[in-house]
Amino acid sequence: MFLSELGEKQEAKIAKNSFSGDFSRRLRDMGFAEGEKVLCVRKSVFSSPIIYRIKGSNIALRKKDAQRIEVIF
Repeated sequence: MFLSELGEKQEAKIAKNSFSGDFSRRLRDMGFAEGEKVLCVRKSVFSSPIIYRIKGSNIALRKKDAQRIEVIF
């Protein structure tokens, strides 16, 4: 399952992201690292961006980026 598929108020753990380089490092720095719990706070009308809560912070990601982050329950 991918992060973009979570429903509002649904929680999961980050399993893997398929990015490389600077963007992958930036995501990890924001908390999107393997094993971290993430909560889908809110989806916009067109499902992009999506607001997630991770490590106490709210972070908005584009749907196309969230589709490349795998999660598990």
